[in-house]
Amino acid sequence: MKTIRTLLPVAATALLTITAAQAHHSFAMFDREQEIVKTGTVVRWAFNNPHSWLYLNVKNDDGSETLWSFEGSAPPSLIQRGITGATFEPGDTVTFMYCPLRDGRPGGAIGWARLEDGEYINPADGGCAGNEQSIERWKGWLAQGYSSKADAQKAQ
Repeated sequence: MKTIRTLLPVAATALLTITAAQAHHSFAMFDREQEIVKTGTVVRWAFNNPHSWLYLNVKNDDGSETLWSFEGSAPPSLIQRGITGATFEPGDTVTFMYCPLRDGRPGGAIGWARLEDGEYINPADGGCAGNEQSIERWKGWLAQGYSSKADAQKAQ
C-alpha cells in the first residue's frame, strides 16, 4: 500500500507533463492539407524559444502590403540545420511555402524558404512540411508556375 501511495503522485506528475507537452505541440490551428507559396519582404526574424517567428510584408493584388507571421522551429533545431538568428534580415526578399492558419488570419506554419541567393532552407517545426522531399516536389511545381498544392495536384 505504501508503494502505491509513493508511486501514484509520480505517475500523475509524469502523465500531466506528457499531456502538457503534447498540447503545446499541437498543429491544429494550421491547415496542413493546404500548401501555398508566396514571396515577401522580411520585417523581423524572431529567433526565440519555444518557436521562431518570421514576419514578412506580402504584396496584395492592389499593391498594398499585409504583414504576415509564420511559426517556425525552435533555435536548437534550426541551428542544427544551419539556420541562425542572422539567416533572415530585414529587407530580404524570401519566397516561402506555408500551411495557412485555419481562421484565415495572414500567417501560418512555415514549411521551406528560398533565400535571395536561391538556397532552400527548412525552418519548419512540423506544422507544415519543409523537408527535402517537399522542397524537391515544389521545385518542380514552381517551374511549372504553380503557387498552391491544390492547383498543382488538380493539373496532374
